[in-house]
Amino acid sequence: MDYTRFTTSSGQSYIMNPAVVSRRPWRKLLWVRQPYPDNYVDASFLSQLKRNLHVQQYSFWALSSDSTVIISHVYSVAILVSVFVAIYKDKYNPAWFASIGSFCTLVGYFAWDGLGKENTTSRTATAKSAILIVSTLLGLSPVLKSLTQSTSSDSIWAISFWLFLLNVFFHDYSIGSKKTFPPTLSTNLAIAAATVLASRLSTTLSVFSFLLFSIELFGLFPIFSRWLRSYSFVAHLILTSILAVVTEVGMFYIGGWWALGVWSIAILSAVFVAPGWLIALQKYKNEIQGPWDPAKPVLRSR
Repeated sequence: MDYTRFTTSSGQSYIMNPAVVSRRPWRKLLWVRQPYPDNYVDASFLSQLKRNLHVQQYSFWALSSDSTVIISHVYSVAILVSVFVAIYKDKYNPAWFASIGSFCTLVGYFAWDGLGKENTTSRTATAKSAILIVSTLLGLSPVLKSLTQSTSSDSIWAISFWLFLLNVFFHDYSIGSKKTFPPTLSTNLAIAAATVLASRLSTTLSVFSFLLFSIELFGLFPIFSRWLRSYSFVAHLILTSILAVVTEVGMFYIGGWWALGVWSIAILSAVFVAPGWLIALQKYKNEIQGPWDPAKPVLRSR
């Protein structure tokens, strides 16, 4: 009896009797007894193979614009560190930073409120909350100043570094309504890092001013920044540019030209090099879908 050699798409060969093969068409059913060997591969097995069916195609400028959400928050962390260094070295009056932060907060609040976001009752509640926060900081500043007296400065720098790093990692960078992480998690990490750093300041006024500035920067500014981006991308881009200039001044104050150069290279790489690299890697994407994939149940709420 003559036998025929069958070759699969992977290059493997199988010898089968054509009379047996033509007896009954092969079906992809494991529980049905069929006149085929266990290692038989039918020609129709890969007929429904699909590649990169759900792969999202990215645009370079879209990725660059979306990276400003991350960069603006990194700018906020760098600004707070620069303010701490300035207060820690007793180079500037700490009340000056608190005054600038409060003024910018009021300007942002009135811009947000000017579009009808709040009513009279909400404004009263906001004013009460602001008074409560300021009063609490005034009462706790003497205690926070001596919070870590028995801890070495090296430990304080290490703890604050890891807290800021976790803050950047867990920050809510979502543009739409979908939330990746709870917003309070990132805020609590940033305030904890600011509190640890504030315990190294020399005066109660310095502790109060620094903590007030940090609450305005990490508690209120992300809300305004997210609203501004949804309202106008151009306005958000201008705000990010202002933050970039302030951060570069802070980096130059901390480490001179060397720190400014390293910082600028890192930011430019994140905005321009990283999106281009991601797009270049898309050609290596090879996502395979087919009927052999596990079924995904569809849950419908009544």
